[in-house]
This record gives sequence, structure tokens and C-alpha cells, in this order.
Amino acid sequence: MANEFDGADGHGPPAQMEAEIQRLVVYADAQERKVTQLQAALDSRVAIERAIGMLAERFGLLFPDAFELLRAAARNSRCEVRALAAELGSSRETPPELAELLPSSDDEAADYLRCPSCGTLVALS
Repeated sequence: MANEFDGADGHGPPAQMEAEIQRLVVYADAQERKVTQLQAALDSRVAIERAIGMLAERFGLLFPDAFELLRAAARNSRCEVRALAAELGSSRETPPELAELLPSSDDEAADYLRCPSCGTLVALS
């Protein structure tokens, strides 16, 4: 049964149409990959921003300091920031990777000084 896309002899689309269809399929696949990557990045950003807010609220940190704490904990534990942020968001407990970077008692807190310009905790040596 011939249709409008068949060649004049009824044996299929001409070579030019096949090439254009193949090009469009490759383009559509690339766009689908890009959308998937962008959605994953957006999802990661939401989890990270939520974790930053939680850290800032829990420990009285400025947002940049909370991000640096999250980043340092991820780097020290060799895990992704996104994974650590997700762990923080899924539990009421502070993950050990983060807890080990914070002063654990008032005595230990006395060994730190908060920078007056940026609010970062700096160890007194």
C-alpha cells in the first residue's frame, strides 16, 4: 500500500528524506539528553539550597558559610555535595561528615573566633 511518503515507485522515501529524518532523530536524542541533564542539575540545586538553609538555621550560619561547610564536608568525605545535601534533608540528625567540622561543645567553641566581616568560624591556634 503506497502512501504520500513513498517514492514514486512505492519503494520508500527518497535518500534525502531518509538523511533528514536521521538528522532529526539525532537532534531529538541530543535535546532529550540535554533536558535530562538540566532537570538533574535543577533537582540537585534544590536539594543543595534546602540543605544550605537547614545548616544556616541549625547552626546560626550565614548562607555562604553554610555552603562552605557543606562543600568542605563533601570534599573531606569524598562524596558529592548533592548526596550529602540529600542525606541532610532526609534526616533530623546532622550527618557525621558535617558534625565533625563543627565545634562539639561550648569549650571547643571557645577555640574558634567568628570573622566579623564574613561570619566564618576561624580556629584559634
